[in-house]
Amino acid sequence: MARRLDMRTSPYQRISSGRFGISWIPAILFMLLLLPSHALCAQITIDGDEQFRFAEQTMQKGDYLRAVVEFERFLQFFPEDKNVPKAKLLIAQCYMKAKDYEAARKSLYETLPVYKGTLVGGKALFLMGESYYEQGLYEEAERYFKGVLAADSDPELKNSAAYRLAWIQMHTGKWQEASETFKAVGPGSPLFPSARDLSVKSLGGEFLPYKDPTTAGALSVVPGLGHAYCERYKDGLVAFVLNGLFIWATIEAFHEDQEVLGAILGFVELGFYSGTIYSAVNSAHKYNRKLKDDFLQGLPDAVDLSVFATKEGHIGLALKFTF
Repeated sequence: MARRLDMRTSPYQRISSGRFGISWIPAILFMLLLLPSHALCAQITIDGDEQFRFAEQTMQKGDYLRAVVEFERFLQFFPEDKNVPKAKLLIAQCYMKAKDYEAARKSLYETLPVYKGTLVGGKALFLMGESYYEQGLYEEAERYFKGVLAADSDPELKNSAAYRLAWIQMHTGKWQEASETFKAVGPGSPLFPSARDLSVKSLGGEFLPYKDPTTAGALSVVPGLGHAYCERYKDGLVAFVLNGLFIWATIEAFHEDQEVLGAILGFVELGFYSGTIYSAVNSAHKYNRKLKDDFLQGLPDAVDLSVFATKEGHIGLALKFTF
């Protein structure tokens, strides 16, 4: 479908001051007054498909924010075009590619009420979850992926949501649940080979050599032992020496009848001692997070999502895998 725009009101009409300079503007205006009236009423024909393709090409070149402008221009002038749903999803994807997840979600929030209960709405829910997933906000992402699974959505969209949900469960240490969720991916899905493999490998996360934070704290009764347990030997040595010095100085102060100094040193040592225990517990948590992250990085997940449309105008999500 084409849209006819009057040049007198068209947003595309611009006067360039390029090499001619500002001083040429009055002369140009005078020349326009000499033109016949029908010339001033000339019209430009802008094709919707052409505008949409241009926006897509801009996106493919990696100029995501400019692509957003072109897609929004398309929506403004061709609000009834068959590619409108795809354009709205692509705007959100452009923002996600540009790492502007808040803008992506704002765009999707505007799309969801319009297409609620439809396939496009399901895909918007999925992209919403993906935006949170990319930021590591797993609790919020889980809510949207579960929403896709609960809705009457396309089977492949549900497979994709189950796959992502299983990854969230691994990130949050729910290894058994992740294994079962991977098994929910249907055998006809392109995700199936990866999901079947991960349903087995995910169980390995339960048997990683984690450090117990409680044990780390208990060992820190002797300053430095908790850090050594977490394989932070340098920190353990520093904690042992500093606490030892303060304890020795406190004892010496009281031995020399300097009660005030001894009380001050004892108070400072109490703070160091408590901090050593807290630091050891925190070290155990950091050790476990790194262990889990290293394990997950070794698993095959490199899903690249993109929106596509068939010749019939159906909207889909393309998934590309790297193994």
